Amino acid sequence: MNWVNTNAAHNLINVLILLLTGLVGFDWTLFGIDAALALKITGVLALLKILINVVRDGVAGLVRNQPAVEGN
Repeated sequence: MNWVNTNAAHNLINVLILLLTGLVGFDWTLFGIDAALALKITGVLALLKILINVVRDGVAGLVRNQPAVEGN
C-alpha cells in the first residue's frame, strides 16, 4: 500500500499552514519564527501546493473540473 501520494502531501502542507497561521495566539518567537517569517513560510507552502498540482495535472489542471471522490 502506497500512502505517500500527492493527496497526502497536500494534507501535510495544509496541517503545517494551519499550525503557522491558525494558532494566532501562540508565541512562535520561542522557536525563532516572527510574524513576517511565518507569513513567508506559509506563502512558500501554498506555492508548493500549486507546483505539486501543476506537475501532477499540468497548468490546465488548475482550472479543470475535478472528478468526484470515490468512496471505499
